[in-house]
Amino acid sequence: MPSLALLIFGHSEDSAAVSVLTPTTHDRSEDAAAASPATITNTSVPQPKTTKDPEMHPLERSRRLGPYGLAFLAIVGFVVFVIYFVISFRGEGKLYEYSCPFSAMWVGLATMWYCVVLLSWWLLSKSKSRIILKVWMAISLFVAIQGFISLISFASSKNEGTAAGFSMLLIVSGSLGSMMCLAEIKQAANDADTLAPLGCNDTEPKAEGRCAKCSVCCTAKFWLNFCAIFVMLWGLVFSGGVMVQSTAASADYNTFKPPGSIHTITSNGVELQLHLFCFGAATAGKKTIIFEHGGGSNSVSMLALAEEVTSKHKTRACVYDRLGYGFSPSYYTGLETLENSGVLLSKLLAAAGETGPFVCAGHSAGAEACLWFAHEQHDVTGVAMLDGYPDLIRAGAFRPGKEPNKAILQGIQALAVMAGAPGMARGAIGNPGAEFVPAEEKGTMIALYAQTRFWFAQYWDVAADFAREEDQRLYKQLGGSKDSEGLVRYGGTLQGVKVLVVPAAWTTNRTCEGEENAKQFCCGRARDSNRCVKEFADSRKYQEQAMLYAETLSDDVEGKVVFGPEGSFHNFVYHQDYYQWIAARIIEHLL
Repeated sequence: MPSLALLIFGHSEDSAAVSVLTPTTHDRSEDAAAASPATITNTSVPQPKTTKDPEMHPLERSRRLGPYGLAFLAIVGFVVFVIYFVISFRGEGKLYEYSCPFSAMWVGLATMWYCVVLLSWWLLSKSKSRIILKVWMAISLFVAIQGFISLISFASSKNEGTAAGFSMLLIVSGSLGSMMCLAEIKQAANDADTLAPLGCNDTEPKAEGRCAKCSVCCTAKFWLNFCAIFVMLWGLVFSGGVMVQSTAASADYNTFKPPGSIHTITSNGVELQLHLFCFGAATAGKKTIIFEHGGGSNSVSMLALAEEVTSKHKTRACVYDRLGYGFSPSYYTGLETLENSGVLLSKLLAAAGETGPFVCAGHSAGAEACLWFAHEQHDVTGVAMLDGYPDLIRAGAFRPGKEPNKAILQGIQALAVMAGAPGMARGAIGNPGAEFVPAEEKGTMIALYAQTRFWFAQYWDVAADFAREEDQRLYKQLGGSKDSEGLVRYGGTLQGVKVLVVPAAWTTNRTCEGEENAKQFCCGRARDSNRCVKEFADSRKYQEQAMLYAETLSDDVEGKVVFGPEGSFHNFVYHQDYYQWIAARIIEHLL
């Protein structure tokens, strides 16, 4: 029943104050009693003043705003990766010196990888175990440390300032991730409900620190955490490779100095720097022998052979590094727009003051370079083709005489991106083996092989080969023709040039005759197996091509084929058991 005061005074602003003074009896209804507090709240009693919330702690701010920061850094890393991926594999006609766009591309990819995985786990995992948080914090600190080391290393290398700057992305993202995890751990310490064991949340029953029920739910959450950590550990291997590669590249640059000189030449308006190392007495009228390294190798691989020829024959020898390899600082992404390697070598020798007559000995792909040199340089008197078969076998063609598959370019791209920096495999990739000579230069060989720009040069060498028109290929320039089997017959264009062909025994003698040979040459397979039949046919094709080189490259002088010693492999030019034998054959037939 309404109070008398309310009936008299109505609902004025002062009525609420008067109603407080109205007597209340114990026999009032429960509804009236319940309404009383609501009436009291409308009193004019002054309320305490509200105070401004204290400033948010930095850790709490990082916990709340960190996911947005990770998302932003992931986008930035992705953009950096895409830009430098395009520059690396689509940016034709660009000159690089002592640098490579792979470095910045790897840093962007590592940043994106870390941020995406951590952010995905953070958002999908409603209940965060303190143990897992500590693991993530350790991983994040490691990423930040990697970024700092990469920054210092890239900055210490020559022309890697861009990659050094982008290394800040790793430092910032790793620091942010560690602060987020630390803040979450501290928050969990103040809230026991969030300290659920791995795989359980705060609503699930617990028994002895593990889920007592809901095993399917708990298992799913466990595997979510496990997969996130596993993927992140794989990402750490990648980012660790970036750090190792940047650190080792910086150390290599400051440790391994070129033994020769760096000379500048110009090709179609592009200035290029190449490394040339010549030694031995220069005698007027006496031949100087030039050594061409194989594809993907460098001048160190030919050093022992060159020194052996010089010491035994007292002649002058030169080794050099083609564009992008070894000690040569320059590389140009568009080799087909430059003059061929024979012209570049001629210009390099002229810049260094080296005079002919010349003999050129090329290993593997270096044999093609020697033929280009002999075609362009008119005072070449001899060519040695050391287990090299130009135009018969090309990159992307896994068998001689077959057309190459352009998918190899995508394969190299995938290897560069997914395998990332080869730093984690340093010492394994490019290791020439215990038989390498000179033994004291083995470390140099490995270091030069592991350069970032070496992998870059590999891609563009293959790309340039695919871009070359058929009528611009070597055998066409030398008046040759190719039959249906892929065998090339040349037109005797190299007038007055002695040709020495030295195939390795392993390349041309896979006959698989007898059980022992079948095991040795056919990987233990039966002689009538598909693999064995193919290898037998390939070895015969290499033999036929070797004979065609000797017979058709030069009309004026009869060529010579000398098969390598039994047991010799493709690497026999720098193998301690065979390099002296090769040197003797070169001296005997060409000098």
